[in-house]
Amino acid sequence: MNKAQFIVLGILEQLGQGSGYDIKQVYDDKKVDQWLDIKVGSIYHAINQLHKDGHIQEVQKKQLGKYPEKTIYRVSLEGEKRFDMLQEKAFLGLFPDFYGFKMALKFNKRRNKKEIIEYANRAIQIIDKKLELMREHLNSLGSDKSHFNYDAFFIEHERYLFESEKKWIQESMTNIDLIMFKE
Repeated sequence: MNKAQFIVLGILEQLGQGSGYDIKQVYDDKKVDQWLDIKVGSIYHAINQLHKDGHIQEVQKKQLGKYPEKTIYRVSLEGEKRFDMLQEKAFLGLFPDFYGFKMALKFNKRRNKKEIIEYANRAIQIIDKKLELMREHLNSLGSDKSHFNYDAFFIEHERYLFESEKKWIQESMTNIDLIMFKE
């Protein structure tokens, strides 16, 4: 998944239209850089690629005083479809990155409460399946204690991450009304 494209499409959907600078400002305001490692250059590269692919359209160019000319964009119908596909993927988890659901929720504009709850339930099912596979793997190791200890050490870390993500998604659904109307 191209996270920079997701962010650009999500921000433009929320703004209605905006320039690269506007997108960067929202990115900074939402403090996305604290949990998602996307460089400024990646945002501008994503804008260029999305424009080239027809996912965003140029609305106008603006010149304000002595500042450089700004190109204003909006999301096209094709861009909405692309964002919907990327958002669904994010809602269901971008494991092992553990920020997909958060990213999808933070940049949501068109998904309603019922849809988000359905995605949350599906994401939790996916996490539960991954946790079950971890347990099965540990049980399959048998008597090879050195191999078991090595695998168990790393699998335990993954288990903590998945359990924490599951808990966060559940808490998000408990607070869905606050989340839906925050931004």
